[in-house]
Amino acid sequence: MSIIDRFIARNFLSGASIVLMILLSLFAFLTLAEALEDVGKGMFTTFDALTIVGYSLPRLMLDLLPVTALLGVLIGLGAMANNQELTVLRAAGYSVGRIAWPVVEVVIAATVIVLILQFFVVPDLELSAARVRAKTSIETTIVSDEGGSWTRSGNRFVRIGQIIQHGELRDVEIFALGEDAQLEEVMQATSVQVLDGGQWLLRDVTVTDLSSGEITEEHLNSKVWRSFLSAQQTSALIVPVEAMAPLALYRYIRQLDENDLDTHRYRVMLWQQLSIPIGLLAMALLGFPFLLGSGRAISAGQRAAIGGSIGILFYLFEQMIGHFAILFELSPAPAAFAPDLVLLTLALVILRRAR
Repeated sequence: MSIIDRFIARNFLSGASIVLMILLSLFAFLTLAEALEDVGKGMFTTFDALTIVGYSLPRLMLDLLPVTALLGVLIGLGAMANNQELTVLRAAGYSVGRIAWPVVEVVIAATVIVLILQFFVVPDLELSAARVRAKTSIETTIVSDEGGSWTRSGNRFVRIGQIIQHGELRDVEIFALGEDAQLEEVMQATSVQVLDGGQWLLRDVTVTDLSSGEITEEHLNSKVWRSFLSAQQTSALIVPVEAMAPLALYRYIRQLDENDLDTHRYRVMLWQQLSIPIGLLAMALLGFPFLLGSGRAISAGQRAAIGGSIGILFYLFEQMIGHFAILFELSPAPAAFAPDLVLLTLALVILRRAR
């Protein structure tokens, strides 16, 4: 990388870092305000609210990276435009693409960070945050020992031997007690897939009925069971689907397919996750026409307003397409990639005309 490339990349990173810190602070404050509303419920404390904010920061950073890339170009390289440094580069024979290339290299490096966060960081932190939020439920009791994790709701208990990140539980036992505190039913499953709507898909199940005074056993390959656990308890056991790593989400989809369950919503989520690098690149390139298309100086505040408006519109458009894809059962991959590809195409067309 040449001195000029490093200079451009440094200005972009400087602007993007400032923007990211401001946006992270704002959204962290909003997350804290929301969490503080639950203080006093169950065993939830102010320290728990602060803990949730800490766990949420990587996910917030992922969500904010596209608009950060756009504002980083508008503010970081905007200062170069105001100082006529971009004009000098153009006069020296630098094309628009040549000026943009150092930013593209930084975006590629940021994509690596995105993948690391998606695969290794966010799922574990979201699971930890869910377990902290579960303290708001008075009925929620989760205790771990050498035999696994135990959770209770009223006179019913669940023991989970192992929790797999993508929503699978293994070595599960479900105990139901009667009003006289006598054991009435035991269900043992080799593995359990937690589904939406409070349903669990039990595999390799043994159901032992003791309610009639006689012990009877029934063996089933699979059984769909409506969990008695609260939403807080269930979320404390597994990573939310929205926070799963792409590979884990792919495995989850395959498992649902094997049991003839609807996976369309999750396929849309998977392709939306995979489209993030394209959106990141598109937002960064979209900032250049606003720098090269005008010879007059524009303040940082004006550029921030432009970038913020574009970022909000892009987010709303992306969410709208995603909801339409789920509602009308559109093809997941084209629907997920459409907003990012449209934005990238628009940015490239405008850049070409700016030459």
